[in-house]
Amino acid sequence: MRKVWLLGIWLTLCAPLFASDTRELVLFPFGTTSTVQQPEDFNLNAELMGALYAQLKDIPNLYVWRFRENSPSVRRALDENRLRRDRLNPPFNEREADGTFRSARIGAIVGAQYALAGTIAEFRYDPNTREATITVSVDLVQVGTNELLVSIGETGRGRLARDESDPNLAYIRAIADVAQKIAPAIKERLAPAPQTAPQQTEKKADRRRERTALGLFLLLLGVGFELADF
Repeated sequence: MRKVWLLGIWLTLCAPLFASDTRELVLFPFGTTSTVQQPEDFNLNAELMGALYAQLKDIPNLYVWRFRENSPSVRRALDENRLRRDRLNPPFNEREADGTFRSARIGAIVGAQYALAGTIAEFRYDPNTREATITVSVDLVQVGTNELLVSIGETGRGRLARDESDPNLAYIRAIADVAQKIAPAIKERLAPAPQTAPQQTEKKADRRRERTALGLFLLLLGVGFELADF
């Protein structure tokens, strides 16, 4: 029993050392304008979200995940009438009556610090040129402040090779192209600011002092328990 209690104390004291400063970005499904015709047997929204996820997932100290309306926090908000069910449909970059971005309101419910939402304004495929074109607008919002950090629109294009006949390949290339054009602005805004060498050295020294002090405390605590046996 004593060992369990001691382990609990150790975990509590060490928690700050293991604490992470990772932020969360929730990526919402995209809305589509009335002029966009969804291609058959091709999930345009899922492919676009996947392409953006692939571009953004490697930003340091940022955890990127795709929104799911069946998550426990969303279901709880629906049950408690803190969220209306019709607010779970895109576009999520619209503003509510009080000026709050819908993405920011839902982002607060799911515990994210940033929300990325947008609209597919154009999607077409020309069978003559065998080229697909997609135009996308995205808004990056800081959840806690409802601040619009980045608003950008880009167009991507993808074409079939001479020996190819599946239009889906052109769709995928167009989506990859537009994701690569959108990602730099998001990365620039969310990438951690570089630290100077003295700051990094000072922080490392502080962490070493903290670990040393904690180790000494735990050692003395263990000795105290041993002496209590006598």
